[in-house]
Amino acid sequence: MLNIPFDPSLSHLSKDDVRSVELAEYLLAAAERVGDRQFDHAAALLNLCESLASKTDLGDVLRVPSPSILLSAHERFPSYQMQQLASVQAMTESVASARRIHVIDLKIKSGLHWIGLMQALESRPAGPQVEILKVTALCTGPVEPVRSTGGRLADFARSKGLNFSFAIVHVDDVTDLKEEMFAVDRGKEAVLVYSEHAFVTEIGRPDRMEALMRVMRGLNPQLMVVTETEANNNSPHFSARFVDALFHVDACMGKDDEEGRAFMEGVMMGRMISNVVAREGEERVVRGVKLDVWRAFFRRFEMVERRLSSVAWQQVRLVRETAPNGEFCTVERDGKAMVIGWKGTPLVSISTWKFFRSARLVSGTKHLRIEFE
Repeated sequence: MLNIPFDPSLSHLSKDDVRSVELAEYLLAAAERVGDRQFDHAAALLNLCESLASKTDLGDVLRVPSPSILLSAHERFPSYQMQQLASVQAMTESVASARRIHVIDLKIKSGLHWIGLMQALESRPAGPQVEILKVTALCTGPVEPVRSTGGRLADFARSKGLNFSFAIVHVDDVTDLKEEMFAVDRGKEAVLVYSEHAFVTEIGRPDRMEALMRVMRGLNPQLMVVTETEANNNSPHFSARFVDALFHVDACMGKDDEEGRAFMEGVMMGRMISNVVAREGEERVVRGVKLDVWRAFFRRFEMVERRLSSVAWQQVRLVRETAPNGEFCTVERDGKAMVIGWKGTPLVSISTWKFFRSARLVSGTKHLRIEFE
């Protein structure tokens, strides 16, 4: 029945290992059946998967993850640590002499990278002290998860004695965005833009991508840091896409950390996983493309790519050498950018950009801006 290269009867496997191998067999077999459009057979195999899977109720974990869950999830994914370290280092260097810093996050999730930025700013070896750090999060969906993230960041900032503010710019569609919504104090604030998988969710909607870029260009940031998917998950065959997506999360997140795993799968990677394995045709709005595609797109907006510093590379290599599962990560140069992979398969690219000519965008529709200190 199963055309899968595993043998769960191997004598050296423990009972838990056998269950894990059986689950993998059934998942891969179900994927094959879906690819062959044998949906009844696939449903039967998925019922077997459910009997082997964990039964934890994780609703609250996904809605409001605790700091311990966030930390656990972060520590278990060395590739994510590398991505964050390289991004934070690039931003820290670009505002080394700034007293007032305003960060615009185009798709905020856990906010762990901003905790890293706060720590980096606190330990500046030289230069002026930071008078205020502002984070403005763009939100096109439910506001409450973003508000919760802002609350956690505000708590951390208070513990460090850092003057901090958090704001949410909420629009139903990014084509409604205007520069003034971000309340940038021009000439007094150093503006940074951070985009973590913000563009890959819009790649099938060029009008939205261009509207977003026009607004960011008008804000004239010191630096724009872009992290995007470099993985190959665009195969027209369902089973091939499924296999490409399956094993990275499974290898890093063992069954001993169900809450951390649920957070990474359900919150950090949920939409990507859903698109790879459960959407076809026009419904599949998330499609990974290679770095050269992003380069061509950004250059249309008069952007110049910046080189990641040697310090950023050193920090990433240190994680690779010391973090659990770090030895399975690969770190490669692609021109001025960094590509992080898993067992040789590219996963994400980190590139940094600067606009070399500012522009203005006019005009005004209603929007919601939510602020709290």
